[in-house]
Amino acid sequence: MLRESDEEPRQRLFFYPMLYLEFEHCLLTYLTASQPIYVAYSGGMDSHVALHLLARFAARHPEHQAGAVHIHHGLSANADNWLEHCAGVCKTMGIHFVSRRLSISKSKGESLEARARTARYQAIGESIPQGAMVLLGQHQQDQVETLLLQLKRGAGPKGLSAMAEHSRYDGLDYCRPLLQCSLQQLREYASVHRLSWIEDESNQDLTFDRNFLRHQIIPLLEQRWPGVQKTVARSARLCAEQQQLLDLQSQANLELVRGEAGTLSLPALAGFSCQWRKQIIRFWLAEQGAEMPAQTILRRLEEELIAASQDASPCITWGDWQLRRFDQALYLLRGKPAEAPRPVNWNGEAQVILSDDRRLCFHQGPVPPGRGQWTGLRVEPPVSIEFSGWSERFRPAGAKVSKPLKHWMRLWKIPPWQRAQVPLLRHHGILVAALGYGGADEYQPGSGDKHTVWVAMA
Repeated sequence: MLRESDEEPRQRLFFYPMLYLEFEHCLLTYLTASQPIYVAYSGGMDSHVALHLLARFAARHPEHQAGAVHIHHGLSANADNWLEHCAGVCKTMGIHFVSRRLSISKSKGESLEARARTARYQAIGESIPQGAMVLLGQHQQDQVETLLLQLKRGAGPKGLSAMAEHSRYDGLDYCRPLLQCSLQQLREYASVHRLSWIEDESNQDLTFDRNFLRHQIIPLLEQRWPGVQKTVARSARLCAEQQQLLDLQSQANLELVRGEAGTLSLPALAGFSCQWRKQIIRFWLAEQGAEMPAQTILRRLEEELIAASQDASPCITWGDWQLRRFDQALYLLRGKPAEAPRPVNWNGEAQVILSDDRRLCFHQGPVPPGRGQWTGLRVEPPVSIEFSGWSERFRPAGAKVSKPLKHWMRLWKIPPWQRAQVPLLRHHGILVAALGYGGADEYQPGSGDKHTVWVAMA
């Protein structure tokens, strides 16, 4: 439904200069030189106000390209009309307009709202230049709704910070310059400037939690406590400030416990309290882009990984992620460990391609260039390349005794989930090398040995 402002302002010439000045100040705080600016333009009132303000901003700051991006979700029978309306408004205002059509279906265990939001952000990122700033028209009441939804979910300070005024996601800057403005201010601005907008019929559907809060709960709160939206929004800002301080300290603490290869040092973690360990790990997981685990997972992490014996190798999984312990370090893995490649034979070729697409290069004769990359062995083809048999005894060059291969792998600090990727070279069934880690002492080449084979992983 198309709607035009029907409110008669107190003074028709009232220009709302403060609203524009706050909008401009917010943009200039975060903009970089010549950065393009696009409004995420749904056609609703709040995004139309943002678009109108952007047009004024672009006239004063022509170095910033102004545009609008409209996402056609296909969820409403009126979606085609909304697209036409938005394109027409932008044409009238001289604003560059881009649009994208989506086909959204609800996934199992995910709300339609969440699915549409994820698809919308992805489509925006694919439709406008990388590095651009995207303006979102969310206002004070949207902030209150978000905080109440986070309360319902039992969120901590980060969740209760609600929506940030500025954030970065997938190569784009997102800015909410109207976040401190009331819905009434936007309505009056739209009335003064005679803006027209669309009304999404789904905004009346009370089966959506946000609509339930908007139409049923917040009006009651305002009736009981006038101005409550402003004070609730202030609480969100205070939570955000506290979260910023917590993030700064968490970053500093994380640097103190970083291990090698992106791990966390468990002895260093043990120097912090249980509460700080959880916070550091949450911060680390967020840094790695991991899905945040439930509190039950964090409790298991403390009991099963951090408190485990030094030689233990426990694993905790949630979603597509795993936390593992090995050699006094905490590892974060995504997905299941790769399966071992299939065994293959070397029969004198220059290279052998494994089933996981890795290549083994072979050189027979003098020492090849870049010797540090090569393992020299006194063998002749055929040589089998296998990925199992870790109980077999093995004596690497320079070792005084033989031990089961799994013991050497532990000494070489190869995590258990990576051991199945190590190529084991066998000659007539005898283990002659764990490629990249050690060759058997009795198969080391002598000076000028005609049967020396040099092997390297490419």
